[in-house]
Amino acid sequence: MFDMNQIGKNISNLRKSIGITQMDLADKLGISFQAISNWERGISMPDISKLGELSSLFHVSIDEILGNQKTSDIAKNLIEDQPVSDVTMEKIEEIAPILYTEQVETLVEHIAEIEINADSICSIAPFLSQDFIDKFATNLLEKTHSFQSIMPIMPFISQDILNEQISKVFSETDDLWTFHSIFPFIDQSVIDNLAYSCFEKTDDLNALHPIVSYISKDTLNHIVAESLEKHGLIGFNLIMPFIDSKIIEDYILKHQA
Repeated sequence: MFDMNQIGKNISNLRKSIGITQMDLADKLGISFQAISNWERGISMPDISKLGELSSLFHVSIDEILGNQKTSDIAKNLIEDQPVSDVTMEKIEEIAPILYTEQVETLVEHIAEIEINADSICSIAPFLSQDFIDKFATNLLEKTHSFQSIMPIMPFISQDILNEQISKVFSETDDLWTFHSIFPFIDQSVIDNLAYSCFEKTDDLNALHPIVSYISKDTLNHIVAESLEKHGLIGFNLIMPFIDSKIIEDYILKHQA
């Protein structure tokens, strides 16, 4: 990653070498002098649009400003709208803080032919658009058919896309173990709908076992009551600890009368 303190010192020294104040530099760049002060104190750093201006103003290479040869070449090519080569996820992660979202995504697409997984995308997720992350997650799921493959970026995926993919997969299987690892990220309403749909498809309360701890109390009680009316006290030994005892007691009392 960038050493913002060192970059700040570099900018400060270069500014002093041409004999201008922070206010002068701010005027030349069309920004506030507070921004210049934050750069020089290592609190923040210039984005890519200002790197080119600083390079021209100080008559130095971008590398001399950033002090990072690996990423300065990429920055230089982006500024000059030249083809970028020798890009890796490691380099993208390093340079992402000074790039615009579209530029980060362009770099990722540049190496799309290389195997990119959710772990590598997770490291730069804050610099990517929601649409890009959602499309990446969707494509990865279509390729792997496993929600485990997108676990690292689960917090970054939009709820609509996640719900859509869950519904799509559930339409092909009634096995809730497929979704077990991602239930902490799913809306309660979606979990409850899945639970009820699973019961309707399997007519088996034990099929809810993988997610029973996530089902809302009202939904679980409703499903259990329906099962009791259809099958009586049979077929839910796996989820018994999660069932409201009053429902069982009421059923027994009703059928003893």
